[in-house]
Amino acid sequence: MASEFKNAGMTVPSVDDATANLYTAPSATKAVIHAVYISNNSATNIAQVDVKVTTDGGSTFYHIGRKLDVPPENTLTLDKPINLEANDIIRIVAQPNPDSSSNDVEAFASILEIS
Repeated sequence: MASEFKNAGMTVPSVDDATANLYTAPSATKAVIHAVYISNNSATNIAQVDVKVTTDGGSTFYHIGRKLDVPPENTLTLDKPINLEANDIIRIVAQPNPDSSSNDVEAFASILEIS
């Protein structure tokens, strides 16, 4: 059994579609997400994010965090492991902010792939 560390990062979109997928476990591979860091780069606006995963290879999502507040110029850390099976997805979506025309939220994950 081979294992390899991976990193995944993105600017978090406010649209709940495939562009919001932070990471997808490759086929024939399991993955353990060690931590997820969600940073709000705005100096003034609170960001709200949804974090969700699939358990069936990518079609049905379940929330592991809903409308999580990320204060301005701060980072929210999800530091408990998240286990993914082949083709499972972790998705992060920023709630639209009426006070800002730009999206100032970034996400990063530390991942161990096992194949």
